[in-house]
Amino acid sequence: MHEIKVMVPVDVVPEVAQLARSAAIERVTVAEVYVYGPDARRHVVSVETSTPRARIFVAALLGSETLTGSDYSLTSREVRAIVDGSDLADLTKPMSEPFPDVIQDLWQLSHLTASYVARAAAGAVLLAMGILDNNAIAIVVAALFLPFLAEVLAVGFGLWSRDGRLIARGLWAVTVSIALAYAAGALVATVQGGPIRFMDFRGLLSSFAISAVIGIAAGLSNADDTGRRYLIGVAAAVQLAIFPVWFGVATVIGLPERSVILLRLGGFAINLVTISLTAVLAYSVLHLKHGTGWRAPRSARH
Repeated sequence: MHEIKVMVPVDVVPEVAQLARSAAIERVTVAEVYVYGPDARRHVVSVETSTPRARIFVAALLGSETLTGSDYSLTSREVRAIVDGSDLADLTKPMSEPFPDVIQDLWQLSHLTASYVARAAAGAVLLAMGILDNNAIAIVVAALFLPFLAEVLAVGFGLWSRDGRLIARGLWAVTVSIALAYAAGALVATVQGGPIRFMDFRGLLSSFAISAVIGIAAGLSNADDTGRRYLIGVAAAVQLAIFPVWFGVATVIGLPERSVILLRLGGFAINLVTISLTAVLAYSVLHLKHGTGWRAPRSARH
């Protein structure tokens, strides 16, 4: 369930209200406010409705030619409960998230904060220890810390929505994560020493199949209020981070023959591309109409 608020000039209110009614939203609240900055009076149009209707309403707002030429802002948030006499079976349908929710969530998760770097480094250290000792517990615990999935998805969804800044942000976050994973692997190998006991790398076809499953699940979870995204992130973290960590360890312990190195690089590339593309494909096929995309309101563009 979602609450959608749109702040618009007074002359646009009828258009917004009509779009809400077209999305089968019965109750529309309008309030007059004064906005400092532009120092002007605006009207806030607010609806509280099911997630599918919220998505239809947001898509209609972003596609409206009337709103495109006006100064407006749109906010969307999830709500826990709505008590208004609506049928609960219809009201609580979790499919599917408005596209701005998905995009801005990926933006937020791709910021390189101190917490992000600390989690990536800590997870990579644990993963390196797990690789050296072939310790499944250490590998699983490492996956709980490691970022990777949201950043890879940021690249895929950025390409699809033609958002160059999101693509760059995702690529930068992935690059930093890879560098930290490699450095952590080299550090742990220097301190602990070898040999590398973990040998359970999959073949290229198997890697593609596993990554496709993870990508599809990730794409669907991004379109669903009930998606368990953190569990999918755990699976993706191991599928992706294990390669740069292994390279870091192997650089210190001793690199294998060239054919093995090429196989590892190929597996890593396949996993990155497959997870990103299949996630976008799953989301787009199941939840978006042809031609529907995300477009920031004029006041939010830079």
